[in-house]
Amino acid sequence: MNVSAQDSGFRWLVLISAILGYIILQLANLSMAPVLPQVAASLNLDLGTASNLVMTTFLFSACVVLVLVGGLVCDKFGVIVSMLAGTFCAALPMSLMPWIGHSATALAWARIVEGFSPGFMFPAMGPIIGQWFPNHQKGLAGGLMSSAVAVGSAAGVLLAPAVLPHVGNWQQMCAVLSVIGWAGFVFAVILAILPKPQLALADATHNGGTDAALFKRALFSPITLIGILIAFMGNWEMQCLYGLTPTFLAVDKPTGAGYGAMTAGQLMVGVTLLAGVLGPMLCGIMLDRIFKGNAKLVFSIGFGLLCVFVYLLTMTAIVGRIPVLETDLILAGFGVQFVMPTAYYCIARVYPPQMAGKMSGIWMGLGTFGGVLGLYIAGITIKSQNSYHTTLVLQSLVALVGFLLALALEPALKASRIQAGS
Repeated sequence: MNVSAQDSGFRWLVLISAILGYIILQLANLSMAPVLPQVAASLNLDLGTASNLVMTTFLFSACVVLVLVGGLVCDKFGVIVSMLAGTFCAALPMSLMPWIGHSATALAWARIVEGFSPGFMFPAMGPIIGQWFPNHQKGLAGGLMSSAVAVGSAAGVLLAPAVLPHVGNWQQMCAVLSVIGWAGFVFAVILAILPKPQLALADATHNGGTDAALFKRALFSPITLIGILIAFMGNWEMQCLYGLTPTFLAVDKPTGAGYGAMTAGQLMVGVTLLAGVLGPMLCGIMLDRIFKGNAKLVFSIGFGLLCVFVYLLTMTAIVGRIPVLETDLILAGFGVQFVMPTAYYCIARVYPPQMAGKMSGIWMGLGTFGGVLGLYIAGITIKSQNSYHTTLVLQSLVALVGFLLALALEPALKASRIQAGS
C-alpha cells in the first residue's frame, strides 16, 4: 500500500488491537486479586504467601521482559507482533489453569508467563503513538490506550467475583475469562495477515551515524535519565495509590480509615473508573489541544495533584468525610493518569521511531522498580508503625520530586540532541 500509516484508516485497527491488548493484560493481572483467599485455601497457603506467589511474580516478570526483550521485539518486528505475543502470553496460562492451577509451583510459572504480557505490550504504546498517528492525534491515541488499562483493571476486579459463583472454583474462572484474551489474539492475527500501510521510519545513517550509534547516544542522553526517573516516581505513585489505598481505607482505626472492605471498594471506584478512564482522555486533550505537546506542563500538573491530594489523606478532616474523601481520591487518581500517559507520549515525541519500543521498555521497565520499592518500603513502615501515615507522606514527597524533575525536562531535551535529523 502506498498510503502512509498516519494517513491510513488502518491505524485505527492497530489502536483497537492495542486497546484490547491492554484490557486483556490487566484482566489477567487483577482478576486474581479478588480470589486470593480462594487461591490460598486451595493451595494450603497463607494469604501473604499466596499474594507474593500471584502478584509479585507477575510484576517481576513484567519488569524483566520490559527492560530486556519487549522493546527489542517491538522495534524489530512491529507493534502487531507485540500484541500477538502479549495476548497469547495472557490467554494461554489462564485457559490452562483448570489443569495446572492445583500446584503452587505451576501457578508461579503461569503467572511469570502472564507477566510477559505487559512486558511485550507496554513498549508498543510509544511506537503506536509515534509511528501510526499524526501530531494532532498522538495525545488522543495515548489517552485511549491508557484508558484501556484502567478498563482492564476494573474488569479484572469486577468480573472475577461475578464469574466465580457460576463455575465453582477460581481455576475454572480463569479459563472462562481467557476467552477475552483469545478474542484479542485472534484480532491481532487478522491484522497480521491484512495488507498494511507503509511506516515512515527515520534513516539514522543520514542523520549522524548508524542505528546502533543513535541508540547509544539516546541511551546515555540527559533526557533518558530524566525520563527514567520520572517513570520511577510515577510508578511509585501508581502502585501505592492502587495497591495500598484500598487496604488503608478498609483497615480498622487507628491503623487505617476504618471503612471496611465493601465501602473501601466503593470509594475506589472513582479512582479506577472515573479518573482511570477520563484522566487519560483529558491528558490527551491537554497534550494535543491545550499545551500543544508541552509534556512538562502535564507532568507538573499530574505530580502536583499527587503531591497535594495524597498528603491530604493523612488528615482526619479529609478522611473522615466520605464526599470529601472521594473527591480527594479522584483528584489523586487524575494525577496518576496525567503522569503515566504523558511518559509514553514523551517517548514517542523524543526518540526516532526505530527505537521508540526499546526506549519505552527501558523507561517503563526501570521505572516499574519504583513501584516495587514503594510497596516494599510501605510494607516495612506499616508493619513497624502500625500506621499508613509515613507511607502517605513519602508518596507526597516522591510526587514533589517528580514535579521538580518535570521542570528539568526541557533543558534535558535540548542537551540531548537525539532526534533523527538533530
